[in-house]
Parts: sequence; structure tokens; C-alpha cells
Amino acid sequence: MRRVSREIDRRDWTQSQAAEFLGVTQPRISDLTRGLTENFTIDALVQWIGLLGMELQIDTKSGGNQSSISTWFDVSEDTIPFYTKLIAVSPQNTDSYSKRAQAYHQLGQYDLAIGDYTRAMELSANLQHLRINRAQSYICLGQYGAAFIDCDQLIAQKPDDETCAWAYITRAAAQQAQLDDSAALSDYAKAIELLPNFAAAYLQRGALYERINNYKAAIRDFSKVLELEASNIQAQQHLEHIRKKSGEHGDDE
Repeated sequence: MRRVSREIDRRDWTQSQAAEFLGVTQPRISDLTRGLTENFTIDALVQWIGLLGMELQIDTKSGGNQSSISTWFDVSEDTIPFYTKLIAVSPQNTDSYSKRAQAYHQLGQYDLAIGDYTRAMELSANLQHLRINRAQSYICLGQYGAAFIDCDQLIAQKPDDETCAWAYITRAAAQQAQLDDSAALSDYAKAIELLPNFAAAYLQRGALYERINNYKAAIRDFSKVLELEASNIQAQQHLEHIRKKSGEHGDDE
């Protein structure tokens, strides 16, 4: 949607001209420029990109096997201006705030990310899961107390198991940053209790076990990740590093 909208601007078309070229109605172009993602299918957008003579690259490797809560998207130089424009046109568009917040976070502008996550949650009570993302930005700023508050409040709301599990492992990350490894391990265990096949929890707990030199426990967790996600490169790399460092081999596990 960003690329199509940018191309329309580049050609200096009115919405009516763009609609005529693409064979759609003017309100459809209006929806595009306002970022109403729920009104479009991938097929339609790909077709428009083709009609505009633009190249499209499909990446099937990035972003796989991740929860929608923590999935990030590629950030280019026009990402923040794009969502800023959408917000100016539609100030109540919560998706634009949350997407711009993700972009700010990925660019290391954590304070701005926190502001946009906060605004999105103010606009919609249904976006409380964004407390997890905001807590991650707080952690990056070293504001661990604020991160704990976000995670604690979300857990207290008793959301769905997946959201709650993400809150636990995000809180565990803040605890690790404060070198409270015992509390972090407890939260990873709670996340796994909620979701026994939660690969992200095993991966992060395995990294903690590796850091404290509990290699057998780390190998169990990374092996579990590969059981759940056979192509998980991070788990494979951790296992190779541990076995090289500890001198262990597969038969010694």
C-alpha cells in the first residue's frame, strides 16, 4: 500500500486519475491513501503494482513462525513519512500509530515509539496487547520499572494465552536486564505452561541458560525449538556454539 500510494504521488495524479488508470472507483483510492488495510486483499495490491509497472520481491524467509504481536516489518526511508501522512489525514487511525511506532522502535527512536503506542491504546481499548511492544521500547531505554508496569497490567487483565505468554517473556527480558535470572526463568516457565509449544519462550530461556553456563538445560530448550521449528536458524547457531564451547556432542546430551 505504501509503494502504490507513493507511486500515485510521484505521478502527481488526482485520486480520480489513479482510479481510472487502475480500473477502480475513486473511493477505493481514497481508502488506499488513508491506509485502510482491512479493505484490500494482497491479490488486488499485487495486481495494482503490476499495472503501475513496479517490481515486486516476495520474501518467504523473513517473519515466519512469529506471533503477530511481535512481528516487525521492513522499514525504509519513507515508512515514517508515509504513516505520518496517514495520521494527518485520519487522526483516529490506530493502525497507523501502531505501525509508525514499530518503525520508530526499529530505527532506535524508542521514546517516539512509546508515544505512538500510547496514542494507539488511547484511541482503542482493544489494543492493550500493544503494552508488550511498548514495554520492549521501555526496556531498550533502560526504563525497566515502566516495562514491568505494562507487563503486570496486561497479565492482570487475563487476556488470551498467547498475549499473556508474550507478556511473561517480555517481563522476563526486563528481569534479565536487571540480572534477576531467577525471576526471568520463572516467567519463562509460566509462558511455557500457558503455551507448551511456544518456541519463542524456549529460545529465549535457552539463551539465558547458555549465558549462565547451564549448557544441558540450554541444549534441551534449543532442541525443543528445532522440534517445533526445524528451520530455526537461531536455535541451530546456539546449539553449534554450545557444543563447540563445551566440547559436547550429540551422544553426550
